[in-house]
Amino acid sequence: MHCTLIIDDDPELAKLLTEHYSVSVGVPDVPSNATGGANDFDFILARNEAEALDIMAADDGTIEVAVVSVDGSTNAGLKIFRKLKGKRLRVPRIALTNGEDLGVIRNAMNGGAVDFLTKPVSLDDLNQTLMKVYADCEERRRAWKNEAELSAMRREMDLAGSMQQRILPATFPKTPEHEFYAMTTPALTMGGDFYDFFDLDDDNVAFVVADVSGKGVPAAFYMAMVRTLIRVNAREADGPGDCLERVNEQLAENNLPGMFVTVFFGVLNTKTWKMTFANGGHLPPYLVCSQSATIEEVGGGDGVVLGFEHHVPYTENSITLQKGDSLFVYTDGLTEAFDADRNQFSDERLMECLLDNRKQNAHALSKNVFAFVNLFTDGAPQSDDITSFVIKRF
Repeated sequence: MHCTLIIDDDPELAKLLTEHYSVSVGVPDVPSNATGGANDFDFILARNEAEALDIMAADDGTIEVAVVSVDGSTNAGLKIFRKLKGKRLRVPRIALTNGEDLGVIRNAMNGGAVDFLTKPVSLDDLNQTLMKVYADCEERRRAWKNEAELSAMRREMDLAGSMQQRILPATFPKTPEHEFYAMTTPALTMGGDFYDFFDLDDDNVAFVVADVSGKGVPAAFYMAMVRTLIRVNAREADGPGDCLERVNEQLAENNLPGMFVTVFFGVLNTKTWKMTFANGGHLPPYLVCSQSATIEEVGGGDGVVLGFEHHVPYTENSITLQKGDSLFVYTDGLTEAFDADRNQFSDERLMECLLDNRKQNAHALSKNVFAFVNLFTDGAPQSDDITSFVIKRF
C-alpha cells in the first residue's frame, strides 16, 4: 500500500478521494490497514497548513509522496516543507494547481516538484501521475541501493588491496656489499603477482617472485596462500627445489580449479655470493653484468607451475654474483605490456633498458625500467600485473 499526503482544501478533490480510495483526514490515530482502493493507493488528507505540519511532524516514514496545492497567496505551497521544525520530510512532491497560470506550474517545477496535476483532477490522471511518480521513486531507490552497494564494494576492494600491499615487504636491505629492491603494479585493485624475501640464517637470504594465474580477488587470495606456504616450507626444506616440491604437493591437494602459480625461488649466500635456485615454470631472470656490459639469461633449475599436478620434481641450479652484477627477476606482465596499438614492450626493450642502467643501484634500476614501460604504454590500459625484483652486488 502506497501512502500519499494531500495538502488541499478542495471539497471536490476530497469527494473523489473518499469515493475511490482509503482516506484518513488529519493525523491518523494508527497507520492505515486498508487493502482495497484503486491501485492500492492510500491517502492522508490535510485541509490546511496546520493539519499538514502536524501530519508531517508525526509521520514515521509512512508517507511516500506529497501532493501539494500551490495556488493562492495565502497558501504556502511547496514552501510548507521549510516550516517543518525538527525533521525533514524527504518525499517527492507533486504540484496541484487550477492550471490558470502556467507561471505557477513553472515555479513549482523549478522549486522541486517532480510532476503536476491540474483541477478538476480526474481519476485516470491522478492514478497515472501517482503510478509514474511511485515507479520513478522505486527506480531511484534501486539506483541508490546499487550505488551504495557498489561504493561499499569499492571501499572493501580498496581496503583489501591496501592490505595486500602491506603484506609485501616495503623496506629493503642495503649494505655496502649489496642491495635488494622490488616493485609491483597490479592491473586491478588486487593482483596475483608477489615478491618476498626473508632470512634463513645469518648468511642466507631466501627470495621469491611469483605470478598467480588470473587477476583480481581470486588471484590475490591464492597469492597470500602461496606466500605463506613458501615461507613455512623454506625453513624445513633441503634447498629451493625441495621447498617448491613441498609447496606444489600442498597446492595440488587443495585442487582449486584453474588456479596455479609460476615461481622463481632463490637462496643467496651473502658471504660467498652463490645463489641456488629452482624455477617453477617462471620466466628465467636476467643476470646483468656491469663489467662486461652483457646480459645472461639465468636458466636451469627447471620445474612446472605449482598447483597443477602431483609428484613433480624440481631441479636446482646455481650461479655466483660478481661485483657490479645485478639479478633482475620479473613477471610476464612487464614484457607483455601493450601500447595503444597493441605492440608489446618485449624482451628486447627490457634487455636494452637493463644494459643502459647496468651501473645503477637496485632502486634506480627498478624505477628506470618501470618508467621505461610507462613511457612505452603511454596511458594504454594495463592488461596484467607487473612485478620486478632486483639484487645488486656492489
